[in-house]
Amino acid sequence: MNFIQRALRHLSRSKTKSLLLTLTFFLIANFVVVGFSISAAAAEAKIETRRKMNPVVEFTMDFDAWYEKYMSLDSEERKTFAYPKPDPELVRRMLADSRVKSADWTRSTLGYADGFAPVEIQRPQKTEDEEDDGMFSTSVVVSETMSGSGQATNQQPNMTLLGLLSPQLNKLADETWKLAQGRMITQEEIDNGSPVAVIDKRLAEANNLSVGDFIRIKLYSDDEINAVADTANDNVLELEIVGILDSAEELSSEELQWASEYSHPANQVLMPLPLYAQHDIALMALFHQANPKVAEARLEDYNPSSAVFVLNDPLEVDAFRDQYNQNLDEYLIMDANDEMYQRLSKPLDTLTVFSDLIVAVVLINAVVIISLVSALTLKTRETEIGVLLSLGVSKVKIVGQLFTELLITAMIGFALASATGSMLAGSVGEKALAMQVQENQTSEPGVFTYSSSDSLFNEVSQEEVTASYHAGVDAGILIQIFVLGVGVVFISTLIPSMMVLRFNPKKILMSQN
Repeated sequence: MNFIQRALRHLSRSKTKSLLLTLTFFLIANFVVVGFSISAAAAEAKIETRRKMNPVVEFTMDFDAWYEKYMSLDSEERKTFAYPKPDPELVRRMLADSRVKSADWTRSTLGYADGFAPVEIQRPQKTEDEEDDGMFSTSVVVSETMSGSGQATNQQPNMTLLGLLSPQLNKLADETWKLAQGRMITQEEIDNGSPVAVIDKRLAEANNLSVGDFIRIKLYSDDEINAVADTANDNVLELEIVGILDSAEELSSEELQWASEYSHPANQVLMPLPLYAQHDIALMALFHQANPKVAEARLEDYNPSSAVFVLNDPLEVDAFRDQYNQNLDEYLIMDANDEMYQRLSKPLDTLTVFSDLIVAVVLINAVVIISLVSALTLKTRETEIGVLLSLGVSKVKIVGQLFTELLITAMIGFALASATGSMLAGSVGEKALAMQVQENQTSEPGVFTYSSSDSLFNEVSQEEVTASYHAGVDAGILIQIFVLGVGVVFISTLIPSMMVLRFNPKKILMSQN
């Protein structure tokens, strides 16, 4: 008779002991199933939370830290304490990353249409009361150029110039913008500062423009230029239209009341940023000659303060951000909507820690309890073991019998628990998650960050995250449970095994006489 047959016979003879062991393993397994199920469900819910968030990574400014440093400086130091900007070489490496779907690496300024008309804003009908209190009156506009000359003029800017350093625009990728005619500006044209432009279809139709035509745009008003120079050559950009965009973007009803012409989406001209920089640097030199208080411009002054990347896969966001989040300016943050993600997933993280703790405590106690029970019952089986040893049964086979007895009861208990544990996991997990979500509602807000561009981050509610949580038992969990069961049995057999190895059959049998 082999040791497996002897193990089965012993279990059938000792029904009470076998039932108690099976019940013990059943209870242990229920806790383990609950812990594993909750942990797996929390991990999957975190993945689903990230999937629901747009895969956006954006450079932003830690305004609180920057402002604190700024206030600690004297007046002279403040003049040179500029806003942080991402390193252009770093941005180029990120643009070349295969995980990037599209990106906005741009900087905008205002300009003046020369020889063509901007699209007019159709404002809501004004009432007599609104006319009387001057709500819709025209005011003097300050030209907010990239260089920041900011000289007041009665002539209002009417065009927005979007300077490009990369043609990989997010609005083209998500089809907010579509090319109705022609093509997009190429990277080579951007690098060379070629005089090319892409305009809105509405602007083209209003002025009877098409691909191949030229438009002229002034960077500053005539008043500003005439005040500092007799020539305005560098003030005029003559751009060839290489593409026409079909865009459905419109101003909201609230924006229509106050918007200037340059803010109309149709009055936006896409062009290479280096082209603008080249002309503006020359103009800023003229402004400096006329007024030394106006700083001369440098090429690096035109680097965008931000870059917004949209990735192909939301699950790649964290790895992408962490890879490039090295050696940044101390006031620059690579934001992946991480604050919202961490806030939303905090209850899930707490559940994971809670469930892992349950599993660890239960398994440790299981090993201790089963080992002690096995050691105590072994004392009552000394005669049986002595007889087997005297008959020539090896100690290894006796240990194998003990292991088999525990393994059979463990597998039965774990098999029964796989059904009951699934129901417990769903109930316990949902209640624990609800408690954590309630506590999470009072979490403190993070630091204030400033973004210079329209963010593509989307809002995800805590309810959506909670809805992604589903605790249950799958094949992977079952495999883990049974592997752990074998491990617990193996460790629990070690102490009885050492006792058996010290047994002397002669002494055992003589002590029974």
